[in-house]
Amino acid sequence: MHDVKSPPRVVGPFGATLMSVNGMIGAGIFAVPALLYSEVGNFAPWMFLIFGLLYSCGTLIVARLCNMFRSSGGPQLWIQAAFGPFAGFLVGFWIVLGMSAGRAATLYVLVSYMAAIFPALGEPGARALALAFLLVALTGIVISGMRNSIGSVAVGTVLKLTPILLLCGLAYASGGIASEFILPRFGQFESVALLVYFAFSGAEVGAYSAGELKRPRRDLPLTMLCSLALITIFYMAVQWAYIAAGAPQSDGDATPLAAAAGAVMGDAGVLIISLAAIFSIATNALNYFIGGPRLIFGMADRGLLPSTLAHISPRFQTPDRAVLMFAAVVAVMLSSGAFVFLAQVTSLASTVTSVLVIASFVVLMRRTDERHNGRLALYWWPVMAVSGGFTLFTMIQAPASAFGLMIVLLAVGSGLYFVARRRTFRVPEPEFD
Repeated sequence: MHDVKSPPRVVGPFGATLMSVNGMIGAGIFAVPALLYSEVGNFAPWMFLIFGLLYSCGTLIVARLCNMFRSSGGPQLWIQAAFGPFAGFLVGFWIVLGMSAGRAATLYVLVSYMAAIFPALGEPGARALALAFLLVALTGIVISGMRNSIGSVAVGTVLKLTPILLLCGLAYASGGIASEFILPRFGQFESVALLVYFAFSGAEVGAYSAGELKRPRRDLPLTMLCSLALITIFYMAVQWAYIAAGAPQSDGDATPLAAAAGAVMGDAGVLIISLAAIFSIATNALNYFIGGPRLIFGMADRGLLPSTLAHISPRFQTPDRAVLMFAAVVAVMLSSGAFVFLAQVTSLASTVTSVLVIASFVVLMRRTDERHNGRLALYWWPVMAVSGGFTLFTMIQAPASAFGLMIVLLAVGSGLYFVARRRTFRVPEPEFD
């Protein structure tokens, strides 16, 4: 008998959409417009459309996988279901490492943005206190309940999007929308391909918390695809606004997007967009603080980690020990600076995971039950070809040192698997309509 209590399913389509949107929008949108414009000029908005369509191929595969399962875990769960507990553990291990390293880097950048407005935070002691406060605050919000977490994400979303949309409106009024462009050369296109492609990463983050969605098999596929479409339009709108504002470069501590606001709204615009950047980074961090512990909880719930990490708080109905574990790993990353060391391998691990997700999709779709004949429809093959092709392209861009570090992490993860696992495993079978 499996008697581990599960957290309640309280998240609806709105919450799932917020998780997808905030998985994609973080710090990048405040700097990418200038980098993109410097390479391809007025064609920059159309780059977002092109790569949004390319990225949608991978999202379609993820959406179909989400339609098969109701439990938390996302890619870790799918790969475990397809290839067994060992592969599932290794993928979960490097996803947690990548998430925690990414959150440590995010918090460090967040304090740097805050220091541009509050110079005292530039001092080492004040920076350390600010990092500790942010870590405790995020941990407290996530432990306090999924409803509180989603509510906080909603507030942060409003606070970060409202100033950007205001900038778009004022920039269009003053400079219009650039309609003429010159097609970029292949070399220019290739130079920004990874930059634009990774601007869409995070659309699938809601899958990590599928076990707390009311109807994950229905809501996750729909909200992921709709969020990707909305964010593609949003990115294009922001890029056009940056061009309409005169495409200014950053000035001092201000981001390029803040410089664009300064050109349209003056010093007040710089401050408003700088604050929006702070809220954007904080909300993105909170979003992954929600998903990361649910991945740990899912692994413990399925027997890949000690059962104590599957504990549910009687008061808050959240996986409290998994949250504390995730926060502890982030704290170690911050205090040791390991997030800088791991930065070169996290992107590689992400692309390797994407390849394994495509492979797991093929394996799971070939399983049969009374509602599914085990055949993979022909239209999936071009979808997989586009997604897999670009994933492999991103993988070969990684330096040799990243592959070496990846091998070391695999060895460490293999050792931890035999230490952390339990004797029995539980993996939900895919459900087909």
